[in-house]
Amino acid sequence: MTDDAGRPGAGAGAGAAVPGSGAVGTTPVALDLPETAEALERYRASVRRWFGGGAAGVCSAVIIAVFAGGGSLLPTLGGFGGALLLGGVVVRSRARRMRRVLSGGPWVAHTSVTLLSGTSGAVVVLSGPGPGELLALTPFTTQWRLHLLNGPAGVLWWCGYARTGGVLAPPGGTELIWARPVRSRRARSIAARPQVVGAQARPLPRQPQITVHGTSGESADSAAPAMESGARTRRPWWRGIFRWVLVVGCLLVALATGWSEASDHDPLVDLTVIGERSDGRCVVRWTDPFDGRKRTGLFHCAPYRGSVEGYESGFIVSYPPFKGDLYDSELRGTSAFAAMDIVGVGGLALVAAGVVGGAGRFVVRTRRRRAERVPRHPLPDRPSAAAGRDGRPHREPSAGTYVAYAAVAERQSRMRGPDPVRPQPVGSVRVGQEVRWWRVSALRRIAGIGAPVFSLGYSGAIAVLSWVPDSDEVPVMMQGVAVLSAVFGLLTAWQAIGSGVPTARRLARAVVAPEPRIRRYALLYAGSGAADGPLLVLFPAEGVGEGTGEASGEKQTAGAGEIPGVVDDGPPPEGLLRLLPPGPDKCPWAGLPAPTGTVELRGWLDGKPLVVAWIEGRPYWPADLYRNVDPSDPGALESLADMVPGPV
Repeated sequence: MTDDAGRPGAGAGAGAAVPGSGAVGTTPVALDLPETAEALERYRASVRRWFGGGAAGVCSAVIIAVFAGGGSLLPTLGGFGGALLLGGVVVRSRARRMRRVLSGGPWVAHTSVTLLSGTSGAVVVLSGPGPGELLALTPFTTQWRLHLLNGPAGVLWWCGYARTGGVLAPPGGTELIWARPVRSRRARSIAARPQVVGAQARPLPRQPQITVHGTSGESADSAAPAMESGARTRRPWWRGIFRWVLVVGCLLVALATGWSEASDHDPLVDLTVIGERSDGRCVVRWTDPFDGRKRTGLFHCAPYRGSVEGYESGFIVSYPPFKGDLYDSELRGTSAFAAMDIVGVGGLALVAAGVVGGAGRFVVRTRRRRAERVPRHPLPDRPSAAAGRDGRPHREPSAGTYVAYAAVAERQSRMRGPDPVRPQPVGSVRVGQEVRWWRVSALRRIAGIGAPVFSLGYSGAIAVLSWVPDSDEVPVMMQGVAVLSAVFGLLTAWQAIGSGVPTARRLARAVVAPEPRIRRYALLYAGSGAADGPLLVLFPAEGVGEGTGEASGEKQTAGAGEIPGVVDDGPPPEGLLRLLPPGPDKCPWAGLPAPTGTVELRGWLDGKPLVVAWIEGRPYWPADLYRNVDPSDPGALESLADMVPGPV
């Protein structure tokens, strides 16, 4: 689906500029959105991480080559560092292309279908406003970012050309993914799949509204923060201290590992004793195995040797800066092994400090971002006073009431379409029966026991293989990975024992708690909060009057945005509950309940607002605590309208 400029779905965004079309001046482009500018800046900042990791790998290889005389780690580290440097070049080039595309055209919203193949492959199909207008794209991203393309709303933003590629983003433009079109026969076969054919029957999404700074009647003061949000600022040097601590620690561990491996190949030389000292050491002469010269030095001779003249055997250090040092079987005579221990232990300590400190900073930063999240869509948009199906104007529902939220939820459900896969089974969860949390897969994921079990299991297996006698020697590289895996496993195990397992146990009790509370709900999952999971907006069960529909002496006919039989908009919401995705990793949003209905809330044990939602006989696990909303507090309702996602 292309237009004259090669952009898909031009009709979806009428009057929008096309990259390269020459539209300048006051025409809004994708980069005018502050969130998009910030996302592009983050993508450009990732180039430094690629180049930093590559430089660390190459420097480690050089250090091992110079100070350890080579070894099996040399090609591994060199290849790894070179691959990271090459990746940095690719990411830098892609960031420049993103900037050109985003600064030349607008965001256009399309209904989308994401087809996953294997563990890393994916194809995104965008549907245009006209029949048969499709664009199949191959996204260039990592496995852990594919969920951005497979959101519950079934909508993606696109800016680019149908012939050469462009940028994909989830609604809001906060994450950027480069994509190129799929060509030839594969595109035709993809367009014939049932999921793609069904996507064309969905309603058209609402287009992003981007305001050009200084041309929409805004004052300069109001436009200044948005312009400054995309400005590039210099970070304090201490912000990345844990990252550099980890890099230095890895370099030291790599150096100590190279020394240890090189020491296994130290040559054995024959020594001729030519003298003896009072401290027990002997003066010996030997032939240097590296340059063939005769050398003389001190050596710790065997205490049982009876005469001054005789012969001994010793080892010569083969790696710099200790190359040429003579030592005995008890490692006496050189400081190489003491330095190896100091460097290795110090490197492991720095690695542990970097991992623990970096993880702690990541947790703090994530919580701070969630607390300071700025809403992108007000909720809800008031439906227009368009005429109903019978030609008579229908009544507008009040914003912030059940009818308004239900209308948005119903529209979002139609946008998403049917689920392509089945949801995950709930396991042995029955009301009135005790639930063992370790027997429920969702609770095991909440407890977070998978990562520590795998990491500590790998480290334990390597330790057993290293200690078993008469077994093959475990490579040094695998031993180093086992040490890092053990540190990571201990950290994740501490988190699981401290918070994950207790939370899973409380949820196992809450899911079968007696005396449930019945509430109405509207399920919203599109907009600014989509990355955190679907959101249940809860209302009193008796809050919406269901009568004969006879107001003013005649029966009302439901029009667009109204619910049949409803004569009262109902009260404002009283609570919020965010849910975990119920589907598998391939499609985490499969199995979501109906957009509106009745829910049983079970929980509130030990005075904590930890609640499990039962909808249509299936439990839906919470992603956060239940949050009460005070309808009498205008500030609470205003904050609710800011937090809840709006229509797509």
